[in-house]
Amino acid sequence: MARNKKRDSGQQIIANMGLFWEKEKVRWKGNRSVGKGSLSGKCAREKKAGEVDFWGQTGIYALYDADYHLVYVGQAGFGDKSYIGARLKHHCNDELAGRWDLFSWFGLRKVTGRNTLGQKTKRKAGTLTNIGNVLEAILIAVSEPPMNGQGGRFGKKVERYLQADKSSDKDIEINKKRHEKIMKEISKLSVKITKLLKKR
Repeated sequence: MARNKKRDSGQQIIANMGLFWEKEKVRWKGNRSVGKGSLSGKCAREKKAGEVDFWGQTGIYALYDADYHLVYVGQAGFGDKSYIGARLKHHCNDELAGRWDLFSWFGLRKVTGRNTLGQKTKRKAGTLTNIGNVLEAILIAVSEPPMNGQGGRFGKKVERYLQADKSSDKDIEINKKRHEKIMKEISKLSVKITKLLKKR
């Protein structure tokens, strides 16, 4: 009985993932009002509420064109200080710019109870079977081979996240600037009116 429980504990490499997120829904750069860039997602399980920012995630990612054709696979944060968010942003301006519209990612850092990414820690690979399952699952998720009827076996502990649309944050910033401009004009008019009333 104990053996089965250990066998079913699943892999401990991939903690979470996002599949086919849209480049246009990402906030690529920030400012004082909206903060830094953001790769935000909500857990696919309805019971787990709140958004998580995966910009600082360590893991593997894949880029696709608008027709879901795989164009690039990369990694971030394993041997360097890069993050998935920064690597994706880099691909918006390098030789891949304009050649991808969607991306999938597979993250190693777990999400805490406060909906933030946990610290980088050493992950246990588990058994060879678990490693094989995870490698196969990533390959199936990334390439979607037509002859694979069943999906990849990531294990029960891996959480899938749905993308949160952050493109509207640009509109918030534009509206804030418009509001500030209007308030300045109102202030100028107020000064002019005050001066006119004093002359009477």
